Amino acid sequence: MVTGEATILTAPDRPPPYTPATSSGFLDPLAEAAANLGKVAYATGEAVHAPPGGYSFSPDLLVSISKKWQDLAKLFDDSLELAEQIETTQGPGADYASAGHAEKVRGTGGALWHMLIVRRDYCQVQAEKFLAAAGQYGEAETRAREELENQEGGTL
Repeated sequence: MVTGEATILTAPDRPPPYTPATSSGFLDPLAEAAANLGKVAYATGEAVHAPPGGYSFSPDLLVSISKKWQDLAKLFDDSLELAEQIETTQGPGADYASAGHAEKVRGTGGALWHMLIVRRDYCQVQAEKFLAAAGQYGEAETRAREELENQEGGTL
């Protein structure tokens, strides 16, 4: 035996250990988009005048984050068609086993479809919140500018 290599021992009556696949198929783009969105939310390097212990984003960055949430929601929406295909699966034959397996597959398709709807809706709400925050930020800047312009007396 070479030092440093792991040895897997199996009994003749037991199968070798299961190693799950590293890819989840058509959901991979969703996971990648969610990871990228998390990086954007964590990226305080673009924060503008962040108060101590907090964070602040520019209106442009808020709109950009909203767009990323919208893109992620679209990926969930696009996946609904695939979930519907799973939900309408028919067995390959007319026998009892085929029908039973197809019924189980349809159940997982329904659960997947529901999960995709919930996550899509969540993403859409987040996109709306970031757009609203960008609008509120812009309105506050406009009000502050107008107040400064309307002040009588000296300049700063």
